[in-house]
Amino acid sequence: MEEKRLQQARATFATLCRALESNDWHYTKDEEKLKIECGARGDDLPMELTILVDAERQIVRLLSHIPFQIKEEKRLEVAVAVSAINNKLVDGCFDYDIQSGDIYFRATNSFMDSSLSEEVLTYMLYFSCNVIDEFNDKLLMLAKGMLTIEQFYASLTNE
Repeated sequence: MEEKRLQQARATFATLCRALESNDWHYTKDEEKLKIECGARGDDLPMELTILVDAERQIVRLLSHIPFQIKEEKRLEVAVAVSAINNKLVDGCFDYDIQSGDIYFRATNSFMDSSLSEEVLTYMLYFSCNVIDEFNDKLLMLAKGMLTIEQFYASLTNE
């Protein structure tokens, strides 16, 4: 890999660590893999976050696995719900594997030929947590049959 890309990725990783520290986040880091793991507690379900600085693609990628799996009989409804949510989002998206029933939230920022500020990385972190917290319980309720797809969709249009 080109040395310049690796240097830029390391600088971005250092900025990410400073952003987390200045916001009093507790995290573990793997400097070799340029990887951060941390978590947050929202109004309901816990959120586990993995943040990777990808030197090759020159991006910061935040991933959060939604902590439940969708049963087979609910997977099509959840696919419709995930599509409706993604249509409303300004940043980030939910990735849904209809085969396994796994849902992830993903957000990215590029630092190609540029640098990301602590403020941009802080925004990415807090925005992601807000989106995850807003929808993880609704997706769980839909998956458990406590909410119909019509009720779910109506809750999106009322926001």
